[in-house]
Amino acid sequence: MIYRAAENTQSTFTTAVGTQPQSILVVDDEPSFSAVLSEILRSFGYLVLQANSVEHAIAILEEDIPDLILTDIMMPGIDGLSFVRRIQSEPLLSSIPTIIVSAKHQPADIEAGVMAGADVYLIKPFSANELREAVQSLLE
Repeated sequence: MIYRAAENTQSTFTTAVGTQPQSILVVDDEPSFSAVLSEILRSFGYLVLQANSVEHAIAILEEDIPDLILTDIMMPGIDGLSFVRRIQSEPLLSSIPTIIVSAKHQPADIEAGVMAGADVYLIKPFSANELREAVQSLLE
């Protein structure tokens, strides 16, 4: 299920539009989930950068600015909500659209993600079509 920060509503699938490969930073400490998610995004035509922790993601952001960031919430060390808040507080990064992907699905969890600054909150498990729709809605 997809929740958008501006609307707090579900949305429907749309068709991909775009000719330039765009980059997405995937931040998740679960290697198998990160690998599958990255492969799906690559199959949609995106360039994918992977980080296994927020600290790793910060190091990547010092070298490369992606078009979109996709992050889990529950990670060791710095959690995904803190990461999203940090992105929002940095002028060079605050314009990057952010999607939270999480198994946490309670209304308070979703609200916390939106309040942290996420543009979309995507609840695990989700379909490839839901992922595509969420990404496209932010990159179009």
